[in-house]
Amino acid sequence: MTCDIDYRYRRALEPDGLTTFENALRALNEAVDDARLAALDPALCPAIKLLTRHLGRISNGESLCHTALDDNLCRQCIERIAELKRAPAIVALVRRGLDYRPQELRHYRREGSRALRAIAFQLGLEHTDYRLGYTTPQESLAGDHTLEAKQLYLRISPERYGEPGVAWRNPHWKPPGAAMRKAPITVLRDIPALAARIARELKLPSPAQPGLI
Repeated sequence: MTCDIDYRYRRALEPDGLTTFENALRALNEAVDDARLAALDPALCPAIKLLTRHLGRISNGESLCHTALDDNLCRQCIERIAELKRAPAIVALVRRGLDYRPQELRHYRREGSRALRAIAFQLGLEHTDYRLGYTTPQESLAGDHTLEAKQLYLRISPERYGEPGVAWRNPHWKPPGAAMRKAPITVLRDIPALAARIARELKLPSPAQPGLI
């Protein structure tokens, strides 16, 4: 099972923060590790090729902007990002296994937060309407991602001992969310459908519709 993620493609397309040789080299090495984790050949990855060119520009004192020669690689990165939107990385990461795997844990921390924000967006929640958290018994083990809002408690967890990876309830255990509802981590493959299910089961208010002009 592969667990490719879009992070290195996005980083390669917008390497604005990679202005020193050390930072660019670190980004390149991390991209190589990510590709290997996804069982891909680093030498064929368009993101790694772009980051390699970026590192070369820094080393040679050249302009760091993409040129026309990079257009094909940029297009490949954009296409890969679009493909990965249909297969959220967190699903593959959890199903692959996370404990005692530093690279996987690093991605799990980031992808879990992204998934929760995406669900919150579908539910019509503003950033100020909820709080994200992450708890783990120790750094080498995968922990629980949580979202807490006025009418919602949502958790994404590694699936251990047969426990489903996604759970939700009312934060105060009030009906109709008085019981913890659970689903396998694979429900994150369709976040709009999951958000609609959560809203329906907890009877959450419908997202505000933009006003007509």
